[in-house]
Amino acid sequence: MPAWASAVLVVSALLVALGYWTYSAVERSLRELRASTLASMLEAEVRALDIWIENRRIDMRRVARDPQVRSQVQALVKLAARHAGSPEAYCNAPARRPLVEQLALALEEQGAVAFNATDRSRRIVASRFREYCGLQLTPAAFERELAPVLQGETRFVRPYPEDERFEALPPKRPLERPVTWFETPVRDAGGDIVASLGFGEYADGQFARILLAGRTGETGEAYAFDRRGRILSQPRFPRGDTPLAKYAASAEQGTVLDAYASYHGAAVIGAWRWLPEHDLGVAVEMGAAEAYAPLRYLNIAFGVVFGALAIAVFAALGSALSVIRLRKESGRRLGPYRLGRQIGEGGVAKVFLAQHDLLKRPTAVKLLKPARATDEMVARFEREVQLASSLSHPNTVEIFDYGRTRDGLFYYAMEYLDGLTVSQVIARSGPLALARAIHVLRQVCAALAEAHAKGLVHRDIKPENIMVCRYGGIHDFVKILDFGLVKSMAREHSRDLTRSLSILGTPLYMAPERLRDPADVDTRADIYAVGAVAFLMLTGRRMFETSDDLQLTTKVLNEEPPRVSSLARQPIAPEVDLIVASCVEKKREDRPQRITDLAEAFDALAAEHPWTQREAAAWWSDVPETR
Repeated sequence: MPAWASAVLVVSALLVALGYWTYSAVERSLRELRASTLASMLEAEVRALDIWIENRRIDMRRVARDPQVRSQVQALVKLAARHAGSPEAYCNAPARRPLVEQLALALEEQGAVAFNATDRSRRIVASRFREYCGLQLTPAAFERELAPVLQGETRFVRPYPEDERFEALPPKRPLERPVTWFETPVRDAGGDIVASLGFGEYADGQFARILLAGRTGETGEAYAFDRRGRILSQPRFPRGDTPLAKYAASAEQGTVLDAYASYHGAAVIGAWRWLPEHDLGVAVEMGAAEAYAPLRYLNIAFGVVFGALAIAVFAALGSALSVIRLRKESGRRLGPYRLGRQIGEGGVAKVFLAQHDLLKRPTAVKLLKPARATDEMVARFEREVQLASSLSHPNTVEIFDYGRTRDGLFYYAMEYLDGLTVSQVIARSGPLALARAIHVLRQVCAALAEAHAKGLVHRDIKPENIMVCRYGGIHDFVKILDFGLVKSMAREHSRDLTRSLSILGTPLYMAPERLRDPADVDTRADIYAVGAVAFLMLTGRRMFETSDDLQLTTKVLNEEPPRVSSLARQPIAPEVDLIVASCVEKKREDRPQRITDLAEAFDALAAEHPWTQREAAAWWSDVPETR
């Protein structure tokens, strides 16, 4: 065999071996990535479900503590005990009507469709629907659902078929769709538990919407299921003939990365977790074809002729070199900008100090990370530039340029600021003096006033996005940064790009209505965030101190924050105390309705509590310049 032929065979064998190794590495990495993605999706769904359930429990306990509700339920329980064999006597009792009227508003507030009051003998002694009054729960259903309630717990009861709950069914059933229940104990004047009060919500309502919000891509979804493999929430796809896999039959949680047939007959991969406290499981799934799409394309590449395989190998080497170059980004050129040192990094982008070739002015360049350059992230990146550049207020960061590198990476250039964020200022010297805080807040409100006038809501006002600068010879000049979560109220037809990223943002500075529904946001959400930032600036402390985001979310939704004057180490003007308290009201109708009203209030306060340039310059005198 000629030497050149042997060389070709050896090179070909090496290429095939390298190709097989590459394929195996990509497959392994992709499976690890999918496992991580499924785990993150599942954790997010379980946390969202826990938050919703905990909020409903709080609401139910509040309703059951109402003195009128307690007395009316107690009266019906006593009446039912005297007429155990005659449901008509207590189902049509005069005490039932005021109870129905009393609970009607609470049902509407919680989105519930029914209520039941059940005594210790398993009888429903009062119900919104007369057909259910007098029915008895089966012993199994009573032990499973209400026995813990009569011991003092407030419980979430997942949907059960009614023939599994009641000993006999009424001829006419007003609640024909599956219902979730929240049950809480009702106590008499002596504190003894006399009954269980339950509110029922259709399972295809908020319960299903929480799970549907977790779907990703074209095939991703999340749903709840029971031990028999029945789906308890509204699925994304029509149900087919394929039975639902009984995930929890073999383990309480797990991940399946090999394709299997889902309930709608499609091949999927998935993860699940059984939640014994709720007697249900939560599963997340993604179409196997979508999950492993890169492998499909790689298989096509390996089916091409040997020469195409060689080109693919060299392309892979080129990609590796590109990654190495990206890691040495310092000194790279992006259009007319030469990058210097990295000065910041977030979840989706890095920020570099750069210099324009001709103007020679220092510039901050924000570069989208290659791993985050999905269609949605690119669209969000472009929208951030477009909306931010439409603003011209001097207290808003100025955008100079926008472009794309030869490698296909997106970037934009903005003014470079010599300053510190509010978080860094507080970390350096503690809470801001009252006059200085007013000086900063009036500038923040002035910048937001322009944005709100143009129908834009920032949605991410927080200490890290407010920079206090030395700017054009002025000290303590404020700039608002990062318009990545901005929402245009004027473009109702446009898709909210952050809907699938609703977890983005800092819960401490997010208004309660945004935590409940990320799409239900208007300019008053920014006013809430300004109040939370003002609280931190004046006290040096967070408005709510918690160990995790779940507790923090519960506090933001349900607890009244303390007054600034109660925690500040400096005297707080009563007007400032009231302004901050009004900004962080739970109901947006109780907050200042316009940012311009807030700006005018701080302007007036600045006249009474002036912060001079001499005082500002003295503070900055020992802060080194960042250029």
